[in-house]
Amino acid sequence: MSIVAEKKRLQRNMASSSRQSAESEESILQGLLAHFSKFNYDKAKEQAEKERDLSRFSGSSVWQSLLSCVAQLAAVEKLYMNLSFLTAKGFLRKESSVRASYEALNTEIGDMGAERRRPAPNCGNNNNNNNNNSNNNNSSSSSPGSVANDGILRHLCSHLVLFIKARLQLIAFYEKTVEMSMCRLMNFEELVAQMTDISTSNSCNFHHPLLIPIKTNFMYECDILIHLLRGQIEMQNWHFLPSLLHLHDAHSKLNSWHTVVQSKETKKYGFGSSFLKSSPLPALYQWLWQAKAALVSKFSLYFHETLAAQSSPAEMKALISRQGQACDYVSKIQSFQRKTDAASVCLVLEAGGLEGYQGPGYHHPNQPDITPKGLDSYPTIFTFPPGKPLERRPSIVMRISDRSNEHALLDRGVHFFDQQIGSTYFLCKVDPKVTLVVVFDAKKSEKDSYIKDFIYDLALQLRCNKVFTNLKPK
Repeated sequence: MSIVAEKKRLQRNMASSSRQSAESEESILQGLLAHFSKFNYDKAKEQAEKERDLSRFSGSSVWQSLLSCVAQLAAVEKLYMNLSFLTAKGFLRKESSVRASYEALNTEIGDMGAERRRPAPNCGNNNNNNNNNSNNNNSSSSSPGSVANDGILRHLCSHLVLFIKARLQLIAFYEKTVEMSMCRLMNFEELVAQMTDISTSNSCNFHHPLLIPIKTNFMYECDILIHLLRGQIEMQNWHFLPSLLHLHDAHSKLNSWHTVVQSKETKKYGFGSSFLKSSPLPALYQWLWQAKAALVSKFSLYFHETLAAQSSPAEMKALISRQGQACDYVSKIQSFQRKTDAASVCLVLEAGGLEGYQGPGYHHPNQPDITPKGLDSYPTIFTFPPGKPLERRPSIVMRISDRSNEHALLDRGVHFFDQQIGSTYFLCKVDPKVTLVVVFDAKKSEKDSYIKDFIYDLALQLRCNKVFTNLKPK
């Protein structure tokens, strides 16, 4: 009986030691991954390496390997958040070093996670072997990395692998986005479909409680991108309320994320913030704020008439000026018009065939869609000086609707001089259904560099190509 009692006592002690070890390892991992959520990757790497060295003589090989992988993951995450995977590749370098590092980690952590799915060998009849190895087994089972603890760690590895695969999907998304930004018009529908698929397919993955910090950051990143892309699509179709809601949701997510990143700060930032001017925060995080500010600036131009009806000119200017590094399009257009004495600078929408078209401003959800006809199917969504150039609309609409001009409108723009009324027109497509039109009550050369540069730069900014090109580190 005494032998049985002693055996039970040893088993209880071993179980207690195993629980304490598991709790200690869990606490260490919580602390390390908390640094990830605040972008403190250097600190996470340093502490992971320190814990690995401390456990060299007491921890299991699985625990030590996992700590090494966490240290490597911290280093790669820092590169990812600084968009290093988009930098120009060196001579004879086929793959991004960031991608290669994630793939190497995927293999290493995947191998550790795969161990838990292998059946344990049947050692019931190997009493001699058990007796011969009793000393080794006792020492290893009472160590922080016991067999039970190793199983928990391997389970965590199986979740980490899914996170790394999700990161590789996002890298592919950003690479495609930058490549697409070189086109004259980006296919935002394709991008939002890809981003939605990444978000949906990973929404239930890597849900281990210890991975909450990195899962939270991942979902913030996905949600913000989806709202920004959908907001851009809604603006292209001149849908006021859906555009506003997506921009507001992106703004709310950014503020919530900032609360997590800067937990000691309680300040929430306005719709367009300038806190990024001297920020040490990662490049990708800063870019998301800048992209939101750029789209808010575009929103303030496309729906300027609706917004101006609800606020004073001073309030409008103050709102636009708070957009940080984004552009005050209205002031830019006003300045150009005064310098060149342009008769009109306007944006014309091709409303014919637009799904859900209801005109400017707010509309009741049950209000039927409008089917515009004739010249009404080409409404002016912005014009300066105020007042629609009605006498010129037939000429403008004729040039926009002429499909032989379609490529030129996207490329260098269309220039023509109307001899009957003595007016010069410059047209350039800024969105699939929106055309920038500049009119002069005099003959102007199509080679006028100041006019050409203004139109090209404004079109490029409103297309948002620059926003996504800026993802690539300079």
